Amino acid sequence: MADSDEIICVDLDGTLIKSDLSWDSARKLVKKNLFNIFELIFWCFKGIPYLKYRVAKEIDIDPSALPYNSDFLSYLIQKKSEGSKIYLATGSTEKYAKQIADYLQIFDGVFASDLKTNLVGKNKAQKLEQTFPNGFTYAGNSTDDLHVWKKSSKKILVNPSEKAKRAMRFVEHSLYES
Repeated sequence: MADSDEIICVDLDGTLIKSDLSWDSARKLVKKNLFNIFELIFWCFKGIPYLKYRVAKEIDIDPSALPYNSDFLSYLIQKKSEGSKIYLATGSTEKYAKQIADYLQIFDGVFASDLKTNLVGKNKAQKLEQTFPNGFTYAGNSTDDLHVWKKSSKKILVNPSEKAKRAMRFVEHSLYES
């Protein structure tokens, strides 16, 4: 597959950015008012997609202030200039994913969690495999990404956890650490 035909799907939390938006936003919600912890508990009982949606409804983010993995972002910008198609594929909410995509202006599309689906693990792997049946490159950082890496043609590990490194030690991949 030539670079101009390459499809690169990029995880957000821990990969494109060095933090986790869902956790950061939940912490901000509790900091805003300690009693919001009861809201979080209540929302959990309605499922993770609902929890993420409600937190994102209450907490705004500033995409320009996020801790981007600058080395990896530079790599993506270079790949984009060479003709690769870049997609954000995240377990974070659509609201946050679209804000980040609009800010960075490098993504050809966005896949994110919604009220029905928590787009992580098997759900993300299935979505990307259905959308890109001819193959795709996947960049992630954790064992949550193992299901997606199993379905991807090429694997990129970005600041991987030690557990992810061990799981991928016998699989050909590229590594980006900063």
